[in-house]
Amino acid sequence: MANLNYYIRRFKALTLTEMLIGVNVIMFIISSLLGLTFGNALVLLGAKVNLLIGLGEIWRLLTAMFLHADFMHLVFNMLALYILGRDIERFYGPKKYLFIYFTSGLIGSAFSFLLIPHVSVGASGAIFGLFGANLYLYHLNPTVYKRLFGTDIMVLIVINLVISFVRPNIDFVGHIAGLVGGLIASFAVGIHSEKAFIPKRIAIQAVTIMLLILPTFIGISQLRSTPDFYANAAGYYYYQNRMDKAEGIIDKGIEKFPDNEQLLGLKSAFN
Repeated sequence: MANLNYYIRRFKALTLTEMLIGVNVIMFIISSLLGLTFGNALVLLGAKVNLLIGLGEIWRLLTAMFLHADFMHLVFNMLALYILGRDIERFYGPKKYLFIYFTSGLIGSAFSFLLIPHVSVGASGAIFGLFGANLYLYHLNPTVYKRLFGTDIMVLIVINLVISFVRPNIDFVGHIAGLVGGLIASFAVGIHSEKAFIPKRIAIQAVTIMLLILPTFIGISQLRSTPDFYANAAGYYYYQNRMDKAEGIIDKGIEKFPDNEQLLGLKSAFN
């Protein structure tokens, strides 16, 4: 019993940053173990897959934030989260810190869904949101900020943005959207000593929500506006051995595109 109480006290002493790191590490271990059996473990656990989000699995915009492609991807992101997260948690307080982290991560995922077709995972959008929160701190008082942090954070932002563009297979849209989302989210709530629910901030909060909703809605609408979406969705359900779903999505596609030869061919194949 004494040992249990000790671990409970240790858990309560953890910062939110440490908890977020712990969740990411646990998800990486789970995905690694599942990957030994399932080659598509990241997809299974909730990677950002545009086709599946178009089919209604919007929750992938969130779950993708806690998945990482490999060990070094995890290490670099968690190191950045540890360095940035502690200060943002201290200056903004726990609730506002979580709002900035999740809002910027979701906005990064949403714009990535809209503009980047390939599968994407990682906490980078949320971490770039913490960079955005630092920019808000600089905006509040540049003199004090420079005294506390120097120019290191600003240099890191520039370096990471450059890396986002020059390195292959990096979701640069998610990074930029996360940075902008984190900055706007910070304006929306302010630091811990500032009131969050005043008219000006409520308006910015509404803008923040729209930055999440609009790209998601537009992305889904764009996906569903082509016959290829219905054909690819049918193929996905077919390989999942979900024949009813596959046939149902083909029927929906034919309703929208009654003369499409590919969809008509798939319909006849099922019959």
